[in-house]
Amino acid sequence: MVELIRDHDFLETADSWIFCVVGDIHPPNRFFSYLKYVPGTGPWRREGKSFSRVFSDYSMNEFKKILEYLKKVKPEFVEYDPVIGTEMSSVPIEFVKKHYNCLEGLRELIKRGPRDKLEKLTITLVEEICDHGGLREDDFGITGSILLQIHHERSDIDLIVYGRREFWKAVEILGELGYLGVKSREQALRNVLKRYPITLSDASKLVDRIKYRGIYREVEFSIHGARKNEEITERYSDKIYRKIGLAHAILEIDDASDSCFNPAIYKVHGNAEVGGKEYSVEQLMCYDLTFSAMFERGDRVKAYGKLESVVDKAHDKRFYSLLIGSIEAAGKEYVKLI
Repeated sequence: MVELIRDHDFLETADSWIFCVVGDIHPPNRFFSYLKYVPGTGPWRREGKSFSRVFSDYSMNEFKKILEYLKKVKPEFVEYDPVIGTEMSSVPIEFVKKHYNCLEGLRELIKRGPRDKLEKLTITLVEEICDHGGLREDDFGITGSILLQIHHERSDIDLIVYGRREFWKAVEILGELGYLGVKSREQALRNVLKRYPITLSDASKLVDRIKYRGIYREVEFSIHGARKNEEITERYSDKIYRKIGLAHAILEIDDASDSCFNPAIYKVHGNAEVGGKEYSVEQLMCYDLTFSAMFERGDRVKAYGKLESVVDKAHDKRFYSLLIGSIEAAGKEYVKLI
């Protein structure tokens, strides 16, 4: 029996295809996820087997190509989902050979001790954050190549923080310690400009807001939030999403507290326009984690993405949400500060 599958966990199939789990809400007997590693030539190695990374730049255009590839070679891993109203890759439960749990992965690493420099830095980074006060080692998990034990000397450290309060506390501490930021501002700007149709000035404002990346003793790390079990209050099919169209919107951020999760969710107010018709938007939802924990209450943003009608059955209401991170808007979507 498969244990509870959490956001940022990994699932491995019998043929060693490795998928990263997306979110905490999944269809019955399937797990929303994207393909990240496959057997092949690459620096990621484990027990004599090497892996290659499927994504090159983590863009929606890349995801679109990978989805089409999966439909050809493993069609059972792509399915139209009636809740999100689009096709999405997902691993059927019967194909899960191994589940890699972020929380347990870090616990095991701390218990057995580090085997290399990167594992040692992972442990000391978590210890240093906790020593600053207000957090415990059990609030953290590890994801990415270290969790999978395929990391190499140039790998990043990918931390997970469990809990809304805990994530924002960790970010506060990392800021005080001076560890937040990008290693190369020029490379970060190039990455943003490659993904989104925005100006250098717009990209610069976004890079200045990045809170999910940092540098610790010359090693890059990422930090993302995941909900505690008691924070997972929504169930599959509580909300039904349907496409209205691709829309330009001007929005003001009202609440950014859930922007640390996947998807990053911002409560907003503002308007979006589709085909000359205006819609009042209450939510900005970003599966593109470039925008994770980026915007703050009071920020005004201009965005282009997929406008959706959301039927919230649990609260008997309907509202409109702008989605960033859709197949339909791949290569065209953006969010920028105004």
